[in-house]
Amino acid sequence: MKYFYIVFASLFIILACQEKRTIQPVVPGGNRIVLLEEFTGKGCTNCPKGSREIDNLLAIYDTNLVVVSIHAGFFANPDYFDVGTYDLRTGEGENIFTMLGPNIGYPAGVVNRTQFNGDYQHGQQAWADFIAQELDDEPRVEFTIEHEFNASDRKLSVDVEGISKVDLNGDIRVSLMITESGIVDAQDDLEAGGIVDDYVHKHVLRGMATPFGGTSIADGLELGAFFNTNLEMTMDPSWNEQECEIIVFISEVRGADDIRVLQAGIAHLVD
Repeated sequence: MKYFYIVFASLFIILACQEKRTIQPVVPGGNRIVLLEEFTGKGCTNCPKGSREIDNLLAIYDTNLVVVSIHAGFFANPDYFDVGTYDLRTGEGENIFTMLGPNIGYPAGVVNRTQFNGDYQHGQQAWADFIAQELDDEPRVEFTIEHEFNASDRKLSVDVEGISKVDLNGDIRVSLMITESGIVDAQDDLEAGGIVDDYVHKHVLRGMATPFGGTSIADGLELGAFFNTNLEMTMDPSWNEQECEIIVFISEVRGADDIRVLQAGIAHLVD
């Protein structure tokens, strides 16, 4: 069985190889902020290419792009790839990986939880084009993030207040993720020649204050309707709060194959 996994992994690595290309920037419409969820794993030798692509995209789009790197699935499983010290998987991440499947290889990215060409997940060569398409739209909702974090008991309270810019008919949901950057742990990196012991992992999903599919806040919203919600969670003591970000996004869900992130937002946990 172990040999099957090795062959399977090799096929994924071959499929994940991508050619370099030039990213064409786009001027975002209004206050538009797009969410990119990347599926990765420490055992994935091509995944650092995805991380470097994310660095390129963030350099171009800056605050108009929010990134979450989700360690999930085959290449993130230490039973198959015993790489480094930490298990960076989460229960929410595994559920998101399944919800936004099927997986097409690693690294894979999902832009605004929206299907393009009939699929949620796409290879890194497609991320820039889909991000540009989403940034070309005006935001359908806008919202603010206010939060309080108590370092002594690790309690986090987040207030989200917003307004609908159009009529919306689906199940309106809010999601809150915590990501952490600056995590030093080993990573298999083809371009670096193999295992890199001091690889720095960025934007890693650490946990959520909502279910993985979000918490419902409204059954549709009319143009100009206000919404607000409070979300709370306790931060794990192992997370470095200085490197953590609060990621909030509002989605409209009409079915398993009809999900769209309307707007995303980000705030530093500690200013």
